[in-house]
Amino acid sequence: MPPTAMGFVMIALIACPAVFAVEIEPWRVQLEKTIREESLAPARAELVESAREMAALPIVRRAQTLSDVGKNRTWLDGRANALENEIKQDFALAMSDFAACSLTAKELPVLSTAFIMTGELLFRDRVIDQLEEMAGWSPLQRPGWTLYHPGARLPAGGKDGNWLATGMGVRAIGDALDILPHDAVPADLRKRLQTLLEGEIAGVVDDWRTKRPWFVRSDDPITNQWMLPTEGLVRACLLLGTNSHRDAYELGVGNFMKALDVHGPAGEFEEGMGYASFTVSSMLHAARAMAVQGDRRAVDHPFLKNFPTWLVSHFQPGGMVINCFDAGAAKSAKEGQRPLLSMLAVCTGSPVARWALARQTSGPSNDPAGLAVRGMPPVGDEAAPPLFAAYERATRVNWRSSWSEDASGAWVRGGHPADQHDHYDRGHVNFICRGKCILIEAGTPYYSHPLMGSHFASGAGHNVLQLGTEEPRPCAAGDTYAPAGWQERGVVAPLDVRRLDKRGGEVALDVKNGYAGLRSWRRSATWDAGHIEVEDNVELNTGQLNTVMFRWHLGTNKVVIIEEKNGAFRVVWPEAEGTIKASVPIAVTQVKMPDNTINTVSEGKPDTLHTCIVVQTSRAVNKATISTVFMGTDCCPK
Repeated sequence: MPPTAMGFVMIALIACPAVFAVEIEPWRVQLEKTIREESLAPARAELVESAREMAALPIVRRAQTLSDVGKNRTWLDGRANALENEIKQDFALAMSDFAACSLTAKELPVLSTAFIMTGELLFRDRVIDQLEEMAGWSPLQRPGWTLYHPGARLPAGGKDGNWLATGMGVRAIGDALDILPHDAVPADLRKRLQTLLEGEIAGVVDDWRTKRPWFVRSDDPITNQWMLPTEGLVRACLLLGTNSHRDAYELGVGNFMKALDVHGPAGEFEEGMGYASFTVSSMLHAARAMAVQGDRRAVDHPFLKNFPTWLVSHFQPGGMVINCFDAGAAKSAKEGQRPLLSMLAVCTGSPVARWALARQTSGPSNDPAGLAVRGMPPVGDEAAPPLFAAYERATRVNWRSSWSEDASGAWVRGGHPADQHDHYDRGHVNFICRGKCILIEAGTPYYSHPLMGSHFASGAGHNVLQLGTEEPRPCAAGDTYAPAGWQERGVVAPLDVRRLDKRGGEVALDVKNGYAGLRSWRRSATWDAGHIEVEDNVELNTGQLNTVMFRWHLGTNKVVIIEEKNGAFRVVWPEAEGTIKASVPIAVTQVKMPDNTINTVSEGKPDTLHTCIVVQTSRAVNKATISTVFMGTDCCPK
């Protein structure tokens, strides 16, 4: 009997080095220790230099009207442009609140750290100026964040609840107050900040009491939107004193534990790596603040212990990452994980996180957590996670031949009922040969991109089945294009892991729903370091006929040579070649598709592109078997 995906998860966990509890100290105490370490002088200098650059910038000022958004270092979410005037300002202001609080949460800890290291009043004054501005940001999150699509309206009462700015804003204030000496913050400012925090506590408590936000009504602790207000509640109670806010604190901790408990036992996060980075950072900041005051319920939770291995298993050769779900571009995205890996190392002691910082990135982040990590003992290659794993939650199999950048790598995507922020991508296959991308997905651009729902998140943006010949076309903001015959939303697709070892793997899935008219789509993928073979068996319901189509998104924008001989096809480009044959007559063509995997699309600029091979039956059929092989050029037989 073949091993299941969960079986391989357990293998991955057993193979990981043990993680032991680390002592959690207040930020100022931990950072002052680094001042005494001569070996950390270059890292301290780098942080101070970054702080100087931040101090030279004007403070972030809250936008008060739509015309203010985009000024004073605020951000305009492009989705606002498509909204009716009635809701445009509310949405724009709510999203600018999130961006403003996020920016202050990044800058204030660095500026505060630079002050305690140098004593230069420049840094203290810059922090105080920003805190003075933030003291008037009540509430930290204004209503309107639910108005991201035309036709949306606020509920009666005009409130949609606390949200992401709640957590980020309290984090910014809390970190600054934790790092700065007590006498560095004027008493009147501290009192006004305490008043703001009292209001944040009352607001979040009321949200859960009234079940105002959608994620409370639906009891969805998986989502990042549950965790950020929870971080704000927990942290605000800790800053003001849990003795006087015991009920609110326990509500926050209870909601925090629900968020930790709901995720996969192997550290899986059901919104993908991109949102995991955002949400787990929130978890770690809250857990660390709790542990400083003696409450280790969160920081010792198994999810946080296992998460680093799941995170690092996304790292693929060639500087790529696994970018399924809403995860942005894949190229060089490992560098963006440095702040999270540094927090994981500081909070959990994770050897995997410390190994990844040393061996897979340019090093710890240039912030307080990164500086603290540099003071920790180094780990060796024995701390590396397994080269392959299969995960039941956020369903996928990942593999690489070694941890070198010129290794080969593969991943296959399934589907779990708990998946969120996911694409219509069940069955997608990705392949890298000796550091060169062969098969990719289209990726995730910014949400207001006009092709987000049609060419990126839809089945057309992935190497999956389509029934019929309908081409992708733009759809309404927030929607994903899925006409009849295209993959539908939320398909549940377990992966059958037949083999997974250092030589390669064999994985299969059988999709029986999620496509109109489909009886079964059985896909098997077999690979090693040099090639990947995919066999697709498609059968429609009795009496139904349709064109069977597959797209193969390639890691190149070059023109592909397509040759046909006796009904079989050969496709060639500089990095690879492939063969395609079928049980019925097929046609093979190529088109250009937008690319936010190897490249990054930017607002106001032409989309970056890649080549996509389209394979389709020459006529409508009831069933078809299509066999496809791709091989890296360096591995092709001479």
